[in-house]
Amino acid sequence: MRVYSIISGFILLLLFNCAATSEVVYDYNLDVDFNQYDTYVLCIEDFTVEHLNYPLLDNDLVRQTIGDAVALEMENKAHRTNVLNPQLQAGFRIIISEETVEFENCEHSKHLEYWESCTIHEETYEEETLIVYVADFETNKVLWHASVLCELNKPEKKLIPYINGLVKDLFDTYPKTQVGRNPDEQKEL
Repeated sequence: MRVYSIISGFILLLLFNCAATSEVVYDYNLDVDFNQYDTYVLCIEDFTVEHLNYPLLDNDLVRQTIGDAVALEMENKAHRTNVLNPQLQAGFRIIISEETVEFENCEHSKHLEYWESCTIHEETYEEETLIVYVADFETNKVLWHASVLCELNKPEKKLIPYINGLVKDLFDTYPKTQVGRNPDEQKEL
């Protein structure tokens, strides 16, 4: 019984080590006091689908969901949307890279000790990265940005909470210390 628990523990440890983890990478301008900004506007161009070759990864639903999540997090950071006089512009990018890997599958003949056959199998992998940024509206300089690897090919029921969680994780690195009320709490039911 003890051997079984040791083996089970080892397999569990191995699974945790092999699990894909995405780490948020971020950077911001250390010379800027983010608490001085009150208003923002979303970058409208970011809602346009760019990667037409990947309709399951980049589509109107994905972009609208990301935009809604960015707006929610900006308001959670005590920024008000103001189209006429914004101090900041918030936006996002979806980066899709593709890599083709070749695998060789060689079978060894037992009798004559030579390679009997060798076949090459190609597999293509897509990797998506979500980048969220905030820029000074007047100077057009990016003040903060964060990115994370993601998987956007999900059914709608899973996609929306997944994107909301990703954007929240990204905005956890946003350097503004003043926090606003969650806009959903202000809605009357």
